[in-house]
Amino acid sequence: ADLGARAMARLRDRIGASPIVGDIRGRGLMFGVEIVADRAARTADPDRAERIYYRCLAEGLSFKISAGNVLTLSPPLVIAEADLWRAIDIVCAAVQAEA
Repeated sequence: ADLGARAMARLRDRIGASPIVGDIRGRGLMFGVEIVADRAARTADPDRAERIYYRCLAEGLSFKISAGNVLTLSPPLVIAEADLWRAIDIVCAAVQAEA
């Protein structure tokens, strides 16, 4: 729970204000980053979510896209902290590159 809370805070600090992020939600070590075309209307942007996914995949990080536009990250509960931070760095860089 502690690692998940710190990871969520890191995601919110780094990409929470991005114009393409509608919401960041999660519980424990499961996170969802909603990718939108219009932050105010929260219009889903599945094409952009897919581009972000492929940017992450090119860096060695795989995850699932739920509902077409929610990046769903669910690392194993035994993930090393350094590996979790690296995964979050990859996601944040990909989101920032698409913003």
